[in-house]
Amino acid sequence: RGSSNILTRASDERHGTDNTLLFARDNHTVKRDDAALRSAVMALLLGVASSSSSSNTSNVLMIVIDDLRPMISDMEPERFGFMHTPNLNDLMKDSLVMRQSHVQEAVCGPSRTSFLTGRRPDTTHVYDLFTYFRDVGCADCKTIPELFKDEGYRTWNNGKIFHPGKECGGEDTDVQSWTETPFYGDDAYNDGTASITMVTDEMAAENACQDTQILANSLEALQNATASGDPWFIAVGFHKPHLSFAVPEEYFELYPNETIELATNPYAPGGMPAVAYASWELENYDDVADTGFAGKENETLVDWKAYAERQAYQAAVSFQDANVGTLMAELKSLGVWDTTVIALVGDHGFKLGEHGAWTKHTNFDLDTTTPFFLRVPGVTDGGIITQALVEHVDLMPSLAEAAGIPLVDMCPEDEPWLTARCSEGISVLPLVTNGAATKADWKNASYSQYPRDASSDMPIMGYSMTTSDDLRFTAWVEFDYSTNTTSWAMSDDCSRCGLELYNHTTDADENMNLAYHDGMEDTVAEQFAKLKAGWRSTLTAIPTTAN
Repeated sequence: RGSSNILTRASDERHGTDNTLLFARDNHTVKRDDAALRSAVMALLLGVASSSSSSNTSNVLMIVIDDLRPMISDMEPERFGFMHTPNLNDLMKDSLVMRQSHVQEAVCGPSRTSFLTGRRPDTTHVYDLFTYFRDVGCADCKTIPELFKDEGYRTWNNGKIFHPGKECGGEDTDVQSWTETPFYGDDAYNDGTASITMVTDEMAAENACQDTQILANSLEALQNATASGDPWFIAVGFHKPHLSFAVPEEYFELYPNETIELATNPYAPGGMPAVAYASWELENYDDVADTGFAGKENETLVDWKAYAERQAYQAAVSFQDANVGTLMAELKSLGVWDTTVIALVGDHGFKLGEHGAWTKHTNFDLDTTTPFFLRVPGVTDGGIITQALVEHVDLMPSLAEAAGIPLVDMCPEDEPWLTARCSEGISVLPLVTNGAATKADWKNASYSQYPRDASSDMPIMGYSMTTSDDLRFTAWVEFDYSTNTTSWAMSDDCSRCGLELYNHTTDADENMNLAYHDGMEDTVAEQFAKLKAGWRSTLTAIPTTAN
């Protein structure tokens, strides 16, 4: 954080002497300082990428990993260099890597509904794990797989893509998004008793891990799809590192007990309003409840258990790294590596004892930040890491452009849920070729939100914004869940309302809330006005290929 330069080549080989980043493709070197040139070059590169195929469209593999914080060794080597993630590192070397991508709500169902429809929670009206977007006004909203289905693609759901159950109308997925029979797998290791299970070979022989089943089915789908000759969109949703941490024993062995480090800030931020805090889910497991941990503010999990939970999470990430590596190897074995667009995303971040809290359910940066990789053959080769502010709603328009299907227009401001094919994000592909030298030349803010007390007498919504000048601002305001309307009054009668302001340049871990400090009044007023103006106000002068 704090760097003014938003683009870094993973191969670190093409820097101009004037400190303007350059890139090279097919012996062409292009200075990224002309919007028209960028669009022309983008079209050229996408054309080159698809020239080896018999059509102008690409196949798509979309990988969704549950509860994945950016704990990947090459993504944040200064923090996570100890992680064993060789396959994710390799994928980074061929991808545009969004280092600062924020989900629009840090819990599984609303986040997945948001990025799979390309719309924000205040448009989908999905804020919880019980509401199906097609039942609350977004009945005809196209999903990412539907975009491809409409263009003649065969579409596969393997594993957890949409949040199952009530949030899919009682099904395990949004059925109309897929042409093929969905596969989910069975979880034999999550009965609520143990938060951690080391799955031995003997155990796996009797009951394979759910993600192992999903991987096997995904490999079969890749083989069948490739053999068919039809264009395909295959979505693979891995469950771990979501609780419970049921992971093959071999991945625990990568992280000996003596190498595990606990969070350095196991306390709530100073001056934090109470409404901002949440730590629940972990204590629902018997082995955690038995320690006496209840997830209260400034309560910490006993050290020996915290060590074990962090070790298990790290093992789960490495388990998924191996699964991703197997998928990549299969693409190459089938001869479709050079014609397959790959997107890899988490559905939100995860706390591992930071602020004394565990899992998600807040607007802290740790909860809203999660990986977003986009690999476009012939375009992102060599790898690009960007610090630009990106949002997960950008996934839909990005995939459409990358794969060569019709672009996705911006949703209208009025009643956006009534427009079937649109998005409230923008394609990130211009980041490959754009001339932005600072974060502010892209989006100048990214937006998230989280609900509180929806069924109480004082329902609240927390709206949060990370800005291009490295501030994180949140306003917890009154919200009417029956009409989906926000009150920004911050009246004295609202005892649960509150503000948060963190300076990521000096306080990257968000340990001190500055919103109520003397001398910060003007800054708070400025950020409040910006937050209230909303995400559309950030989209000025951003190069985009959509109309």
